[in-house]
Amino acid sequence: MTEFDPSADRVAVVSGAGTGIGLEIAAKFGALRWRVAVGGRRVELLADTASRVEAAGGTCLHHPLDVTDPGSVDRFFAAAEAELGPVSVVVNNAAMARYGPLDDFAPAEIEAEVATKLLGSLYMARRGIQGMRPQAAGDILFITSLAAVQPWPFHLPYAAANAGVEQAARSLRLELEGSGIRVTMLRCGETLGTEFGTRETATGRLGTASEFWFRRGLLRHTGLMTPDMVADAVVAAVTLPVGYQYESVAVIPTAPVGDAPRTYEEFGAAMMQAHMPG
Repeated sequence: MTEFDPSADRVAVVSGAGTGIGLEIAAKFGALRWRVAVGGRRVELLADTASRVEAAGGTCLHHPLDVTDPGSVDRFFAAAEAELGPVSVVVNNAAMARYGPLDDFAPAEIEAEVATKLLGSLYMARRGIQGMRPQAAGDILFITSLAAVQPWPFHLPYAAANAGVEQAARSLRLELEGSGIRVTMLRCGETLGTEFGTRETATGRLGTASEFWFRRGLLRHTGLMTPDMVADAVVAAVTLPVGYQYESVAVIPTAPVGDAPRTYEEFGAAMMQAHMPG
């Protein structure tokens, strides 16, 4: 089997591709001149992602996708295969979350977070593997969160779902040994510009949660990543030559040079200055 070439023409699918990290991943694949299928529930956002992919040099299909619905996943893959060819890269990025204590969640909110992240990732991986086995090659990449391994109050359904995804990725890697299909888990730290982070800022729940996290030592500095940084890590993982792979990658922001904030008030002021100037 020939080695994967970062500039080679591959077909990739990306879930949750209408905003944030998913959009940036798709655009980075476009810069490699890949054929990219982008999916999500809000089709109007996918058209903008497709424009970014094509402006970068790639070919793009945008198609409705609800990762919690196996039928929708099947239709998405069928459209991608018919329009672009056999899929060799699957990026499981779709997620939804809100912040708050568990007893404040409606049961439907818990179900939606777990279904989108955990069940959706399994449905996407399942369908991707079915197409990759005949090729004896491919990459399945799961994007997870630091909340999967570190206690993260006010983020419980999302944290639990991500922990499930990580265990699924570890098990799937062993299950697929000898198939030519690589499985990578990419765990992300604090990232600015995600859709739910922006929404939770507007609701005020992020401020409440952040104070809780700071006072318990979970937030220690004001460093944040941006979606394009996470996308760079994804590209690095799926363009490795055949013969080795990243088992798991943790991508976290570095702390700014200088002393860390000592109080929550100092932390809040430093965050505003660093990430919301003016």
